[in-house]
Amino acid sequence: MKLSSTFIALSALASRLVLAAPIAEPVNDLVARASATQFIVSPPGVSCGSGTLITANPGNKGNFSSGQATIVVTQAAGNCHVSLYTGSNQSGSITERLNTDTTGTCVTTSGTWLSYGYYCD
Repeated sequence: MKLSSTFIALSALASRLVLAAPIAEPVNDLVARASATQFIVSPPGVSCGSGTLITANPGNKGNFSSGQATIVVTQAAGNCHVSLYTGSNQSGSITERLNTDTTGTCVTTSGTWLSYGYYCD
């Protein structure tokens, strides 16, 4: 009787351990995270680095909710860059193409950026 009680207790413990085991992250997710960028944009009149934090994976594009005048890239992968556009939906002129060389540097524009794209070569 004592042997069966011990077996039941061990079986219950083993099932909890299996359920608690971490699930491996898909390789595509790991690659995307390794290539992700983070940058902070600020509208005119807001100090550089005090605006909105954006995290993007390669190929991500987006519009800013309002015109932005400064950017600080806080994290960038090699061979990747953030392009900033004067128009919505990646239209107009590309006035900045920021890569790992600009990480941590405040970049400003005399106008405003309305959209961005994050690309890896």
